[in-house]
Amino acid sequence: MIEDEVAVAWQRCREARPDVDLPLATFRAYLDRHRPEDVTPAEQLTWCLEDLYLACGVVAQLPAAIAAADRELVPIIDAALATWDRAVVDETRQRLRAMVLVDHAGRGPLIAQYSGRGALSRWLRVVAAREAGKVRRSDLAQTPVDDERLFDVLAPATDPALSAIKNDAARAFKQAFVAALAELDRRERTALRLHLLDGLTIDAIAPLYDVHRATVARWIANAKQAVLDRTRKRLMHELRLERDEVDSLIRLVHSRIELAEDALRTKK
Repeated sequence: MIEDEVAVAWQRCREARPDVDLPLATFRAYLDRHRPEDVTPAEQLTWCLEDLYLACGVVAQLPAAIAAADRELVPIIDAALATWDRAVVDETRQRLRAMVLVDHAGRGPLIAQYSGRGALSRWLRVVAAREAGKVRRSDLAQTPVDDERLFDVLAPATDPALSAIKNDAARAFKQAFVAALAELDRRERTALRLHLLDGLTIDAIAPLYDVHRATVARWIANAKQAVLDRTRKRLMHELRLERDEVDSLIRLVHSRIELAEDALRTKK
């Protein structure tokens, strides 16, 4: 019976990865969810089950599975990006570790999209190349998409405080804010995005950089302060906005950042 064959495959995967303790029922359910309608259970058992076993453990957020995937996947990412600029490689690696192992756009780990039909390493190479292209295009763009998205999350156009000011001032504020983000150190900029845009806690970001959570907290605090200070300076000295307009906008973004962080602490 196919149930017995799944149990045999599960035992083989456990022996290959003795540190990843994944229940049979969890693995069986995962296989069922990832089997296309045109594929029989017997056909699926010929796929890369050890890789699926690891992916299942990551999706289940088993610490041993996440650690094993991190050890094995980062060298694959680096090899896939060997011809890219070092700055692109560094940012892509950090983004992918967060996306693949922790969360992708609020939908859980990206590794859940791996079907098992081919090797996990091959799937990851494709994902790495695609993400590196996004990072490169973002660097070349005058206003990176992620930076504009971050502003729109913190200061949506429907916010009463933003709609109360003149349209030209609102546009100037967005331009100044995005420009201030672009001036950040790459590491601080990525950490701020992961924290406020992707919703990762400081504890989730720290392992991606192999640093203590206090270090990440310092990066994010420095980034927030730098962005707000530079935005205020640009608005007042270059765009000649009134102090009251500038201060109301700065308070708006600062309060939005605090609300986002309160939500993260509650989720944690």
